[in-house]
Amino acid sequence: MIYLDNAATTKIYKKAQDARAMAEDQAFANSSSIHSFGMKSNNLLKESRQIIANVIGSKADEIYFTKGATEANNIAISSLSGEYNIAITSSIEHSSVYASYKNNIYKDVIYLKNDSHGFIDIDCLKNNLSEDVKIVSIIYANNETGTIQDIRKISNIVKSYNKDIVMHIDATQAMGKISCDVNKLNVDLMSFSAHKFHGPKGVGGLYVRKEVLNKIKPVLYGGYQQVISSGTDNHPEIYAMAIALKEQIDADEFNYVNDLNQYMRELIKNNISDYIINSPDHDYSPYVLSVGFAKIKSEVLLHMLENKDIFVSSGSACSKGNNNRILEALNVDSKYSDGVIRFSFNGENTKEELDYVIDVLKDSIEEIRRVM
Repeated sequence: MIYLDNAATTKIYKKAQDARAMAEDQAFANSSSIHSFGMKSNNLLKESRQIIANVIGSKADEIYFTKGATEANNIAISSLSGEYNIAITSSIEHSSVYASYKNNIYKDVIYLKNDSHGFIDIDCLKNNLSEDVKIVSIIYANNETGTIQDIRKISNIVKSYNKDIVMHIDATQAMGKISCDVNKLNVDLMSFSAHKFHGPKGVGGLYVRKEVLNKIKPVLYGGYQQVISSGTDNHPEIYAMAIALKEQIDADEFNYVNDLNQYMRELIKNNISDYIINSPDHDYSPYVLSVGFAKIKSEVLLHMLENKDIFVSSGSACSKGNNNRILEALNVDSKYSDGVIRFSFNGENTKEELDYVIDVLKDSIEEIRRVM
């Protein structure tokens, strides 16, 4: 099997599995219990917070655990909602951000313009800042194209206008892969999910700068474990997440994955005709490569690759039934938009795998084009 759908989810690291199993077997008590066995579980939470804090340059008590980035994004956006409040975001956000703004009450939600690779229009940002703007949400590394926004530049513009505007980023595709230092980025809120960096599914977190904690509203009430999302902590999964993040950082695979990304671009260039690369050639995450092929239906191509044990995506796994929103925002020519495939890599993929993929891809595209 050749798995190139890592932007949808990654395979959990063995060390993360072992960490989860240890916690479930040897420290299964409720982490809120005040007896010594409960404290053992609570210590795993403390260790997890510290590991994550070390990675993002925050304080340990600024890390809040959630079911994933979707919940974290919803917490951030619902907290700053209000009939007199304005939000600024982009048109290429993940569906959990886009849908959250659609389902919360704001005076206005402003969608910034962007270029054909998804980089937001800085002048558009500057022109839309006002005293009613309470939150700016920008995706850090785009889940469909890999475009990396200049978050520090964006944040500095926002904070220079009004330091009280909350700066929120969705770092789901960035965490563990590119620098997510919250102080260097100058952000107040940052969402992430474990299963994007070889951790377990169903767990993630929200970084909340202490200075803005009073602006964050709970989404669940009852206990006092997480303040912003009550409930018994799933400390085995949380601990596994922290161990996975440490493993992802220690893997130090960015340059290797970038080599794979560039190699795949060259293979496509030398073997396939009539295509467009939607991912930029600068300021991009090498983990994601979006390509549009002319005279192709992506779903047909996807299944032909699947028949050869190659697994890719036609877009975000979270946007079923709404796959064209990002492509429309990028103004992708309709000639290519029906045939977009997302290849997303990890450090275990090899060039030999990509050689096989390009052979199958070439034959499949030629076959589809003959009958269309």
